[in-house]
Amino acid sequence: MLQQTTVAAVRGRFERFLARFPDLPALARAREESVLAAWSGLGYYARARNLHRAARMMLREHEGLVPRDPADLRRLPGFGDYTAAAVACLAFGSREPAADANVTRVLSRLFAMRGIAGRKNHRAAVDRQARRLLSSGPPERLTAALMDLGQLVCLPRLPLCNVCPLAEGCAARRRGSPDGYPRRGRKPRPVEVFLAAASVRRRERTLLLRRRARLLDRLWEFPCAEGRSPLAARRRLAEELRPHGLVLEDRPPGKARHTVVNRRIRIEVFPASPDSRRTIPDFLFPDARWFTRRQLDRAAIPTLTRKVARAAGFL
Repeated sequence: MLQQTTVAAVRGRFERFLARFPDLPALARAREESVLAAWSGLGYYARARNLHRAARMMLREHEGLVPRDPADLRRLPGFGDYTAAAVACLAFGSREPAADANVTRVLSRLFAMRGIAGRKNHRAAVDRQARRLLSSGPPERLTAALMDLGQLVCLPRLPLCNVCPLAEGCAARRRGSPDGYPRRGRKPRPVEVFLAAASVRRRERTLLLRRRARLLDRLWEFPCAEGRSPLAARRRLAEELRPHGLVLEDRPPGKARHTVVNRRIRIEVFPASPDSRRTIPDFLFPDARWFTRRQLDRAAIPTLTRKVARAAGFL
């Protein structure tokens, strides 16, 4: 959960997730949609799918136990070098360096390492220093301490050097520029995206479609379309709805905003209704489902869908 997500966002969600799936067998035997619903709102849903697949693999191949060997951990779905090292070190005391962003920042400053964070040469330099530090003493305690130090004291900007226990030995501090380490790569330019969404109601239910795409695959979303302008997005949505007997109503839309990585999404939500007096059929689209408010609140939906639902007055 903490991969690419802040502690503030995860706090509370972790405990609810464990209450729903208290052990590996419970997680492994759950339906994927139940796992995605419990993960809903945290983003990067491939993590939830990989966690689910890893639980099934551990139940099938490791007698329901988390393997201790880093090599076995790396074979689990979603377990790259860092995750495998972190589990091996923090859970089992292996001397595998687990350098997250916090550890990378602390070591980069402590040894005044040049290079850009995330680049191959810089990662290798951090790995070498971490291995040297882990060569004696309890590795899990040292790794956890470095993580906490980076999160609470050695901050990305304006580090609290006056209370840092490593301040005297910090090479970056001696050079007078601790916040210059490590160097950061350029962030991608923000891209403005316009999204039009349709709120289709049938009595106390709203229509959602199961997404088929690399991102947010198999999660639920409102019928929607993107465009280079609000008008272009609305026209494209109207064209996609027309073959299904739906038209966008001429009423002021609900509005919302959403950000995904460098995409700044401006959302307009339009009521939609049949273009005749006929009843809306159960299946207007492939992979369509009608949701009540309660079902939607508990469904596997991304944050974007929740924002659209609120803009439509459905949540």
